[in-house]
Amino acid sequence: MDKQHLKEMVGNGDLERVFQALLGYSKDQGEAWQNAVWVQYNRYKELEQEELQGTLSNEEEGLIKNRILSSLLTLIDGLPEPGKEEGISARPLYSHPEQKQPGILSRAKWLITGAVLLIILILGYTQLNPAGKGDRSSPSSPTQVATEENQAESHALRFPQGNEVTFLFSTGGETTYNLLSGQLKDAGGGVQHLSIRVRCSPRTGNGVNFWDDTFRLEVGHSGALLAPSSGLNEVVEDNSYKDGALLFELRQPFSSLSLAIINPWDKADIRKLALEVE
Repeated sequence: MDKQHLKEMVGNGDLERVFQALLGYSKDQGEAWQNAVWVQYNRYKELEQEELQGTLSNEEEGLIKNRILSSLLTLIDGLPEPGKEEGISARPLYSHPEQKQPGILSRAKWLITGAVLLIILILGYTQLNPAGKGDRSSPSSPTQVATEENQAESHALRFPQGNEVTFLFSTGGETTYNLLSGQLKDAGGGVQHLSIRVRCSPRTGNGVNFWDDTFRLEVGHSGALLAPSSGLNEVVEDNSYKDGALLFELRQPFSSLSLAIINPWDKADIRKLALEVE
């Protein structure tokens, strides 16, 4: 099946057939890709059981299913395009020697002539400008000046109330988020970029989505939450971890900042970690 057909099956809700097709591809896609397919397939089966038992609300079912669909589309995009290898192998590997000989001889003659002229120029320059005479320190380039200014306008972030949050789920799932570092940088035009490196570490369960939807930035004490624009969208397997970068665009002054982290299994459970600009 091609990518478009698989995506149409996802849109029609025929997820079981999509998973079976992807599992058929998994031997050629590598272990990491195969594990990611199994993580989403196990999560899909868990969702079916919870729907039968009636343990989830309609809103929770929709949220989990949307995450599975998003991950499925990402996995499908990772499949190779059909016929790609054939197109590469069809290219000629060599040309006939008799077609190259005239060009090679002509090119060699010009290379020798160019080398002789270069030696003459170097000798002449050495005589006109001996070493150590007339040396002047070159001024800083505009690129160097701009880099120094950007560095001066960057400020590191501190986490005064700690940098770790752990979520537990009733079925035994456990996921920890660690804030590794952060900085606030002036992007010009009244815009500031706030970036935070985060580590996601699921320990038990069936893995977890590591993406922008889990994080929001609280600006000031109004309770307004700003979504990131980093495009983070990963799947992290159990007993492993991945690091990701969050990016927020600030377009107004602020009195305080907090990173809100949303429980991947219960979006009503939100933990906040205070951020301070040094």
